[in-house]
Amino acid sequence: MAQLEELTVEESWRLAADSQISRIGWTGPHGPVVLPVNHVVHDESVWIRTSAHSSMAEQVDESAVALLVDDLDPDTHVGWSVQFKGRAEILYREDQIPEVVKDLHSWPAGPRPLWVRLHPKEVTGRRLVA
Repeated sequence: MAQLEELTVEESWRLAADSQISRIGWTGPHGPVVLPVNHVVHDESVWIRTSAHSSMAEQVDESAVALLVDDLDPDTHVGWSVQFKGRAEILYREDQIPEVVKDLHSWPAGPRPLWVRLHPKEVTGRRLVA
C-alpha cells in the first residue's frame, strides 16, 4: 500500500512546471465548475489561455479559483498532486504577457486571445510512494 507524504512548496512548483495539463475550478453562477486546461508556470504564477466568450473569461476575473495538477499511475498506485488556490486575473493585451509565457498553446482548436493568470496564495502538494 502506498504512503502519502507532503511535498514542499518548491517541489510542488517544479512538478507543476513540468506538466502541461491541469484542472481549474471556480464557483460559477450555477454552482461549481471544473475544466481541464493547458497551463504554463512562470514567476510564481500559473498561466492559462482562454477564448473571449468562454465561461472562464466571463466568470473568473478577480475571483477565487483552485487549480489541480497531478500525475497518478493506476497500476502502481503512486503519483503526486499539487493544488494552487488564489485569485485569477484576466489579461487582455499581448503586451501584458511575459515572452516565455506566449509559447503556451491550448490543445483545443480555435483562438484563445485572453490570458488567465493565477496568483496562488496557497500551494500544497502530496505524493503517493510505494
